[in-house]
Amino acid sequence: MMATYIDLISPMFLAFREGLEATLVVVILLLYLRKTNQKQYNRYIYLGSVLAIFSSILFAIVFSSIYGGFSGLLEKIFEGFTFIISGLFIVTLVLWVSKEGPKMRESLEDKIEQSINRQKVFSISILTYIIIIREGIELVLLLTGATSIGSIDPFVSIFGSIIGITISVLIGILTFYGIRTVNLSKFFKVTNMMLILFAAGLITYGIHEFIEAGVINPIINEVWNIKHILPESFPDGNPSTPVWLEIIGSLLKALFGYNANPALLEIIIYPSLLILIGFISWKLWKKNSIPIIELPKSSFEKTDEINLYPR
Repeated sequence: MMATYIDLISPMFLAFREGLEATLVVVILLLYLRKTNQKQYNRYIYLGSVLAIFSSILFAIVFSSIYGGFSGLLEKIFEGFTFIISGLFIVTLVLWVSKEGPKMRESLEDKIEQSINRQKVFSISILTYIIIIREGIELVLLLTGATSIGSIDPFVSIFGSIIGITISVLIGILTFYGIRTVNLSKFFKVTNMMLILFAAGLITYGIHEFIEAGVINPIINEVWNIKHILPESFPDGNPSTPVWLEIIGSLLKALFGYNANPALLEIIIYPSLLILIGFISWKLWKKNSIPIIELPKSSFEKTDEINLYPR
């Protein structure tokens, strides 16, 4: 039973992160329309959101069907390609957020205003759809990686995801009605760092699968083995290992692709990816950061004073 609760953590966290990002985007758009007395365009945001949710579910079903159709050596090769491609896809999203995150609210408000001024109101639905479907695809890839690497039961993963998304939607509702505040810039900074770790772990674990399939030379097959100190699973079957270390190890593996007995190639690739992605992300964020403009409180309704300005 405890193992099930532990397995819930990683899918719940990943779904919460992706769900909150998508929810906050919808909140920003709805608040802007309310602030500018243009609520009649809300339906286009709802339409884009609903279509994106159904498309994400369809993508999850198709991807899962393809993913589960292999076994043996082909399974390892397919998983290797899947993990690497998924990791690269997440990297592109991390870099996109690094570029747009510091000015996310201003950018979204400008795009929606342009759509209204040009009378291309369906582009509001397209804008909402693209942003949410991107989060949906990213969540499917993240959950697939966490479920496979961490050997999490798919039903547990789905249940954890539902909990995470539900929490994110509740926070979005509270934010919309001004009951709580969310600093979007800080949120992106923290979660971007987590995603960089996860993306590097996915790509490295894809290399690990290729090594096990005999496709790639590991250079040195096993540099160290600390499974007796920090195991990869919970429970790991070793009575001498403290339970809290088993829990930490299993979470690290599910979230970041932790390997207790890595090959030399994995040791080289993982930190190299962290440094490269982290540096590019930081440079993009710094380049696109904008100065804080203090606006008088009287210019907003109280319920619109959500802390989404970049810091």
